[in-house]
Amino acid sequence: MSKSFVPLDSIDSVVSILSKIAIWGGMSAEQRSRVFKRLEVGSFKKGEYIFRKGDQPSHIYIVKSGEIDLFISDRDVVIEKETLRAGGCFGVASLMAMETHMGTAIAREDSEILVLSRQSVLALRHEDIHLFALLMMNIAREIARRLKLTDDILLNYALEHKGV
Repeated sequence: MSKSFVPLDSIDSVVSILSKIAIWGGMSAEQRSRVFKRLEVGSFKKGEYIFRKGDQPSHIYIVKSGEIDLFISDRDVVIEKETLRAGGCFGVASLMAMETHMGTAIAREDSEILVLSRQSVLALRHEDIHLFALLMMNIAREIARRLKLTDDILLNYALEHKGV
């Protein structure tokens, strides 16, 4: 599945959303601007897939407006992992692991998504290694937070089914 994205018209229209996202932490205004100018935007209708389990990762996704449901599944088991709203960031782990998507993302309602492509992230490595390193460190922290969320889900499931 290949969705087309277009360059973001105005960074000013999304700075309030972007400034709350942990992967930009510790960046100067100039560094954030260098990253944000690479952002693109796409629209998804209610029920439309942003990506499916098994798709190749190509972007880091940020919800600009609307809601996105994230699901994990295997065989006949489907678990709704999270619903993301404006400022929610997803697709990071798959992009970093260079593995296919482990879950599925679906627009719960008509939504706009900001994206940062893999190519843009990799281009930063050649243009500004310090900015690239800071972004990678922030992404690693975000993945660690998500790992804790997954641990909590597993522990809650185990507690609910203890002795069943």
